[in-house]
Amino acid sequence: MEDIMEFSTKNNYVYESLKDEIIEGKLRPGERIVIAEVVKRYNVSPMPIREAINRLQQDGFVEVIPHVGARVTPFDIERHKEIMLIRTELECLAVKLSGGYIDEKLLAKLDELLLQMEECVKNNNNKRYGKLNIKFHTLIYEASPHTILQELISSLWARSEFSRGIFEKLPERNEESLAEHKAMVEALKEKDGETASAILRKQKVESTAMHLKQMEEEHSFD
Repeated sequence: MEDIMEFSTKNNYVYESLKDEIIEGKLRPGERIVIAEVVKRYNVSPMPIREAINRLQQDGFVEVIPHVGARVTPFDIERHKEIMLIRTELECLAVKLSGGYIDEKLLAKLDELLLQMEECVKNNNNKRYGKLNIKFHTLIYEASPHTILQELISSLWARSEFSRGIFEKLPERNEESLAEHKAMVEALKEKDGETASAILRKQKVESTAMHLKQMEEEHSFD
């Protein structure tokens, strides 16, 4: 668990910590989130916990039931499939549109991220790989001036962070993922957004299929 000093507020600390527990499966779909237990677990007062739960509810991670309290949102495979389908289309469009805006400074940042991601693969640091993956794609998508598209992608990311766990639950996919990221950067160095988008689409389709299969198996008895 990250140290509380890494976060700007206790609210952020509890929010990120509980979200990680949900994504990693430590808190299961339908499981109650008892504030008194969270107080002991994270050594914080009830107020930032309630604030964090409200944020998690807004992002779809928990639901609050009157007279019962908060619980992890039950898993809905069809909803998740729909989100991932839309994400794939929007993210591929974002890469395609960003192709003409990639400069040398951004390419240097992407190359540096690739080096860090490669170290994560070598050291089996799959959780960090997942976070670097988000940074990688964010840099590319934000290269273009299409802010509405960026906002839509960010909103869908917040609704589908369960997919972030693929790098920890399916670590055998990370080496192939790294090769795909490198190929994307090579295409972007040539200002070839079309090819970069095609590479991303292949990656998204394959990784989403693997992730959905894994999630269906994991939640088959929930």
